[in-house]
Amino acid sequence: MATRDAGLIRSLADHGDRQRPYGAAVILPTLLRPALVRAVRSVYEQRFAQRIQILIGIDKAEGDRALLDQLAAECPPHVALDLFDPGYSTSARHGGLYPNHVTGSLRTLLTYAANSQYVAYLDDDNWWACDHLSSLREAIAGHDWSWSHRWFVEPDSAETICIDEWESVGPDAGMFQERFGGFVDPSSLMIDKLACHEILPAWSLTPFADGRGSDRLVFDRLRSGHQGNGTGLATSFYMIGAADALHLVRLQNFRQKGIELPSERRRGVTRLTHLVDGWRPAPPPSAPVRRFSPDNPILAELLGKLKPREILVLGAGDGAIAMALGRTARAIGLACMVLATGVPSESDEEKLRKRIEAAGLEETVTALPKRYGKDTAYLGTQHVLVDLVQLGPGAGGAAPWRDAWPLLREGGFLIGRGKPDKHLEKFVADTGSTIIRAEFPGAGSRWIVEKGLGKAS
Repeated sequence: MATRDAGLIRSLADHGDRQRPYGAAVILPTLLRPALVRAVRSVYEQRFAQRIQILIGIDKAEGDRALLDQLAAECPPHVALDLFDPGYSTSARHGGLYPNHVTGSLRTLLTYAANSQYVAYLDDDNWWACDHLSSLREAIAGHDWSWSHRWFVEPDSAETICIDEWESVGPDAGMFQERFGGFVDPSSLMIDKLACHEILPAWSLTPFADGRGSDRLVFDRLRSGHQGNGTGLATSFYMIGAADALHLVRLQNFRQKGIELPSERRRGVTRLTHLVDGWRPAPPPSAPVRRFSPDNPILAELLGKLKPREILVLGAGDGAIAMALGRTARAIGLACMVLATGVPSESDEEKLRKRIEAAGLEETVTALPKRYGKDTAYLGTQHVLVDLVQLGPGAGGAAPWRDAWPLLREGGFLIGRGKPDKHLEKFVADTGSTIIRAEFPGAGSRWIVEKGLGKAS
């Protein structure tokens, strides 16, 4: 293994003839985060019959340069490891000239510099399955570019959540079909750089004011001007995180599709319907279908968008809010369970039960029996996680949202009355969540928090 300088691009590890083109090149921009080691090792482990060139580019070093020495020492004989580190940033965020805030001109520059016709891209917090490069090279034959599917991965454990079947799914498909004509994440992409030569400057540009979106520009030009081909395999691994603009949308998609996070599976989450079946009576014999009207058009619109399967009303009082939620869900054809907690007494509980029966809501609304004691504590011991928590009039204490938080699924929603105070706003920011305010006609102000994937403070 040799190490030598080559202008601004320095070889950290190379073997054999440098002039002979490589079977594939990998462009890897980095801030030198620790995850870089996992990303590069996934390239080392590729089952690829030809030589591979890795070009690491540093726009602004925020981590430990010792990572590079470690990776150079591990570099296998069929891989060349090169480094571009000019000592300044090309990104406008750090005083450079190019509007791409994340990688500046790195992807453009290193794609040109790569000594391979076939170039793949990898972000330093993502990684690949061992057949990623080989399947992309096979798929690109006779085409200008190719792409793989990807896995979503939970950040703390690096465990897979599910295959992405709605975001990075190729041209004319997925949730971005109408707005962008589809999408492919850079870490799932390979291009023939000679066939796609004119698109390379787009890696340095951006369509959005926040400096992101170069991948949208590149994808649009690939989709509209070049022939692509998918591998049909999920071989890249994408780490979700609160810094991503799509993070909360992604969590909501997981929830609505019934996808549990690995952290939820480890907790042994209990479905609310399974829990309440243990204490509520059997449903009555089939009766004529009743028609329901929503109590509030804003509430109907909200439930229609959020599509909660399980709703918890903390401090439900006389149960009016729980029944309103149940009626509205039935009116819009939403199948869900509403559990009312904190009913003041056993006699109030019995009154609510009779009102639920009289309204024909037995299959949708029920109350937590008083015999189970403190509602949030009991539900916590049963490992309950729900999609939506409504704070009712009996939700006491200075910060009832703290009691509600452990019972709310990531991507779920918490609704409260009035205006949020500074403590709630700080809590929301610290947990990677978001908050909005809404006016319910005839019912006053509400705040709605979407729970992000973060630890409660």
